[in-house]
Amino acid sequence: MVHIDDVPRGSRCACVCPYCHENLLARHGEINEHGFAHQSKKRKANLKICNAVTAYKLAEQIIQTEKRIHVPAYYGIIPKHNIEFTEVTIDSRFERIDKQPDVIATTKDGKKYLIEFTLEYKVQHKKSIDYKNMSCLEIDLSHQTLNSIKDFLLNDTEKESEQKKWLNNDNFFRQIEEIYHNAGKRIKVVSEKECPNCSMYYNCCAVNVNNSILTIENNGEKYRLCKIKLFEEKKEKQKLQMMELRQKHEKELLRKKESIDISDDKRTCFNCTSNLDWANKWGKLAHCGSYISNGFQSNEIDPEYAKECPKFKPKQ
Repeated sequence: MVHIDDVPRGSRCACVCPYCHENLLARHGEINEHGFAHQSKKRKANLKICNAVTAYKLAEQIIQTEKRIHVPAYYGIIPKHNIEFTEVTIDSRFERIDKQPDVIATTKDGKKYLIEFTLEYKVQHKKSIDYKNMSCLEIDLSHQTLNSIKDFLLNDTEKESEQKKWLNNDNFFRQIEEIYHNAGKRIKVVSEKECPNCSMYYNCCAVNVNNSILTIENNGEKYRLCKIKLFEEKKEKQKLQMMELRQKHEKELLRKKESIDISDDKRTCFNCTSNLDWANKWGKLAHCGSYISNGFQSNEIDPEYAKECPKFKPKQ
């Protein structure tokens, strides 16, 4: 791939179209913008497809030559940045029967990144690619000119987030917990398949973005980022609440048990555990062992008072 300004005028440029392989003319105009033109008008080349393939091949060449690319952010966890490569392999065939991506680029630490280009006339694979355990960036070149592609690929541009997207990024996904840990935050990556079995399912402790739970897709599955500290705090609070409810329930059961089978004719102070049997000399008045706390002036009590006494506790 060569630039129009870097080749001789006319047919002396010795250039051919990347798609239809027809000979090209290098037009160096005094007034009009410089550009290439197909020599033969009889063949009626599809200029839209020719231009798309040229853009496609140019993008490959830029990454292979510069050995770097500017990538978009990853779920707001990893910001947009440059990735530099030590090795770049391209496959410049327009139609392919295999699953070879457009670009395979390898970083210094041995991580591979696949790059796929889309155009108005998208280069289609005969079979879809499974990106499981891979990191693949899809780049839409449809809105670029041949002169803007280089800046778009290598620099931060206004439309980058819309025209570059991660189809999958296993490299970044594996860094999530470490990134949060280095920031002093305890995070656990959890599959959404596990969430319905979580005791915090309706009080989720996951990371939220714009009042919505952040969901990350990787290898065809969805994940949440569980805030471990908050999860533990909420679980402990839930545990205490359950203990309080259990104790309250047990007290209620005990109260009901104590009052069971005590009919009005048996609900007398004589049947209360506080009655002092040894003091019932005449058998008419009960002697309450807790008469002082009940507010009585004497411990001799009318046994019928048990029907309204809040401290009545039947003998077993």
